[in-house]
Amino acid sequence: MKTATEPGNIDVELMTIALTGDGRREQSLLKAFAERFNGNDFVLQLPAPVAPLGHGNKLTGRFCGFSVLQTIKTYVTKYKYSRYLFLIDSEHFKAEDLVSEIKSNLAGFDRVRITSLGDQAFLICCNIGSHDLTIHVVVHGEEKCIEENISKLILSEFGTSVKPIKSHIDRFLRQNGSNLYMLIKNAKSANLLQAFNDLSAAFSNMESILHNC
Repeated sequence: MKTATEPGNIDVELMTIALTGDGRREQSLLKAFAERFNGNDFVLQLPAPVAPLGHGNKLTGRFCGFSVLQTIKTYVTKYKYSRYLFLIDSEHFKAEDLVSEIKSNLAGFDRVRITSLGDQAFLICCNIGSHDLTIHVVVHGEEKCIEENISKLILSEFGTSVKPIKSHIDRFLRQNGSNLYMLIKNAKSANLLQAFNDLSAAFSNMESILHNC
């Protein structure tokens, strides 16, 4: 799967838009993940630091948590894209029922249907007006954030326990001549699946849908 950094002259049938609250750290992770999956004709737009809300060239500030889902409305209106991948850290909510939490944050979306793809991975099929949408939602971290998944992968790949803190992870990777992109891109498939089971499930389902279109 190819990657892009902003919407452009790409067939809407081939594009999936990645959404996060920040986007900078996840760019490296998603770029490596996308390149490991089949489907060279398909494109994943990496998350932008600023979501394209507003009118014309007006851009808003950052969004966090489930509020990012509301940016989909602008993508649909402006670009007509119908496929999305939404990443969120578990620290942004405390709901025991993830499905109910997701539904409560889809105001303005119609005919919402949610299917579980893993422990914390979901497929949403819904509508905005006449547009049929698919949204893959992945919740990272059993307790807090994506750094828990990264630390788990480091332990499997290097045999070293690293605290799930950004600075600790980055320092360890630098000391070992690596970075987040290289860690994901070069990891053994079994280790990647174990550490990022939900994201792997989402990517597999995304490709299944794309190939069957």
